[in-house]
Amino acid sequence: MMNTELHDRQQRFMALLRPLQPNLERFAYAMARDREEARDIAGETILIAWERFDSVRHPEAFLSFLFTVATRIHRKRRGHSQRYSALSDNYTAELCDTTTPPDVAADIGALHKALQQLPEKQREAITMFELIGFSMKEIQEIQGGTVVAVKVRISRGRKRLAQLLGAHKTQPNNGNTPEAEPARQSAIETLEFSSLTSNP
Repeated sequence: MMNTELHDRQQRFMALLRPLQPNLERFAYAMARDREEARDIAGETILIAWERFDSVRHPEAFLSFLFTVATRIHRKRRGHSQRYSALSDNYTAELCDTTTPPDVAADIGALHKALQQLPEKQREAITMFELIGFSMKEIQEIQGGTVVAVKVRISRGRKRLAQLLGAHKTQPNNGNTPEAEPARQSAIETLEFSSLTSNP
């Protein structure tokens, strides 16, 4: 490849990558739960995306291309090393900036622990939709299947998170509809991930 062609390719690649890179790093961190592992996933994703960049015919396809690569790399790594250890205190601290109140930081740590208990595709969909802000159509392009399937994953993921975080509390032996803890229920229903979006 001639120098001018290579330079042009690099320019086009970086123009597409730069606005997506923070979200790529955030996604890798949320999925891997480990800073070094997340960096490896993001780095490997960028390398493979660069190597296969010529297969991207239209710039608007780059987002789904990039995150499809990232999800495949994560799944492959997870398949090779099934590590389900509890989140460390350091990990929880890193999720929160220094301005996060202690009670909110505790909820954030609990939320991420609960996320790790979701089925992989549900966790991916919840992370991409709530944390990164992708549309359901974009998630469908990354995960495959249909938009309806993505909606189902997100809905089931939210309900499971609510259960794991104790948002619903059934009164003993009275047969009534489960009663929610108002503050926590509100937080979980809206899935306020804004405090999690600081760059890792």
